[in-house]
Amino acid sequence: MSAPQGWYDAGTPGVQRWWDGVQWTAHEREIPPTAVSGPTAAWMGWYQVPGTSDVRWWDGTVWSPYRIRDGRPRPDVLAVEPPQMGFFLGILFFVLAMLQLSAALITQNPGNFVLPVLLLTAAAIWFVGAAYSRRVRTLSAPQSAPIMGAAVQPLPGEVEGPEAGWYPMTAQVSRWWTGSRWSWYIGTKFGVRPGHAGPRGYLASMIVGWCVAALAVAGLIVSVLGSVIEQGPYSGAMIAIGIIVTLLFGGLAAFTLLLTRSRRNAMLLPTSPPPLR
Repeated sequence: MSAPQGWYDAGTPGVQRWWDGVQWTAHEREIPPTAVSGPTAAWMGWYQVPGTSDVRWWDGTVWSPYRIRDGRPRPDVLAVEPPQMGFFLGILFFVLAMLQLSAALITQNPGNFVLPVLLLTAAAIWFVGAAYSRRVRTLSAPQSAPIMGAAVQPLPGEVEGPEAGWYPMTAQVSRWWTGSRWSWYIGTKFGVRPGHAGPRGYLASMIVGWCVAALAVAGLIVSVLGSVIEQGPYSGAMIAIGIIVTLLFGGLAAFTLLLTRSRRNAMLLPTSPPPLR
């Protein structure tokens, strides 16, 4: 038998056995719920979108906003999951923009029109992202064989040793262990998703966290200067503004950095085998 490695019918209803490309292994599993019925049924994996040259991640039910670009799996720029969340946030930012716009029209201060414009821009981005992600979900189901390659492997479900399976990274995210190495794919409440962009997201989150922390330090410096300079009409304002900036941005920085750190194993490949140490 020269079939590629993968899960195949084990001869028992509802059960599959892992073929390593050379021989059958002892690993079996129940047919996962990611299979769909009908003539277009396809297991989760990378497939070419019918009628296009795009190769996207099919989670077994719908297309996801992840595709292969320049030979590497990457999320779409406008990826929003679930799309309903994008519409909700778009409505929220739109309502806030209208409230701020009303205040600006009452005061007739040109500077007060900046915030409504920014809020409307954010609302538009969320609406566009949600509409785009919803459109991706409605594309025709896979019609061809899955795309295989070193850039997308190991895929979830591949077994290379004992104890293969899903292991929790956080309370909401798990990661596939092949038995000998970690896969980039993570299990979320939305389904199995490629996590290849995790390192970039981790780095960006850390940079943002430390930049916000720098703003908190700047606020602390302002408050200290306000307390040591000669008392004047601006010293009290400097102290008050400095304290507010320090507390606000300090708390935001701590939240961002701690949250990012707690999600390290969900964004980066763990350095230890399961159970994580």
